[in-house]
Amino acid sequence: MKSILVTIVAVSCALALFAGGVALAETTNWMDELTSSVNFYKSRYPTTNNEPANWEPYLSEMSLMKKAAIRGDVETVRVGMAKWFTMLKNREYGINPKAADELFRIAVLATPFEEYKISVPTPAH
Repeated sequence: MKSILVTIVAVSCALALFAGGVALAETTNWMDELTSSVNFYKSRYPTTNNEPANWEPYLSEMSLMKKAAIRGDVETVRVGMAKWFTMLKNREYGINPKAADELFRIAVLATPFEEYKISVPTPAH
């Protein structure tokens, strides 16, 4: 009887951990999608007007937000996404305007605005 109870408890714990992992993955999937998109455009548009573009601040900000999401820090994600959208709108760090516009559109489609209480941004230039 005791071994059955231990087995039930072990299975319950495993299921809870698995469900938590699935929920966490769903929470950050959109961030992984945006990171992949940045990497795509980074390789496609390494320069703008023959000047090197600096894509690292976009990737760094996304990494910080993902860590915050994993911790459950909604405020940091909200503030970080506002900053990220502003960087895109202003084409900060010399990124290609076409890449900035396309990333902006991808981010608008991927970002769970309501979940993180993120203000819907105004369109890029």
